Amino acid sequence: MSRNTGHIDGEEAELAVAAHLVRQGCRVSYTHGLYKYDLVADKDDELLRVQVKKANQNNEKPWKYRLFTEQYQNGQVDIFAGYIVEEDEVFYVAFDEVGENNFRLNTKDRAELSDHNASQANLLEDYTFERAFRECMTDTETEEQNETPSSEPVEGQ
Repeated sequence: MSRNTGHIDGEEAELAVAAHLVRQGCRVSYTHGLYKYDLVADKDDELLRVQVKKANQNNEKPWKYRLFTEQYQNGQVDIFAGYIVEEDEVFYVAFDEVGENNFRLNTKDRAELSDHNASQANLLEDYTFERAFRECMTDTETEEQNETPSSEPVEGQ
């Protein structure tokens, strides 16, 4: 029985990301059932919902890739992990950086680009797990601070 190429690519991406997360010091759990995320990464006792995507290559510009993220809403996913099959590379982007839009990534080295283009491009080398993890933790801390009731009296009381 032949298998759907898209499913094979998806499984390959999930395995590559899971292995990469383990190398980043995470414990990894797989979901079973219908979830909007594929993996749970446990880093320093912080749980992150990770949606794995095979990065789609732009055939006209083979150094550009994108992730389709528009089917996800805030609160369903913490981090998107992209896997570039052609490069055997993994990258990560926090949901709050992408939201419900497509995410585009450039695999050229910074030195290959003009200073202006390098400052505008989402470069592969910048989208590390540590960066996405910090972004998620910063967002979580901000949310918690906004939810914590202040013990300060409200003016006029």
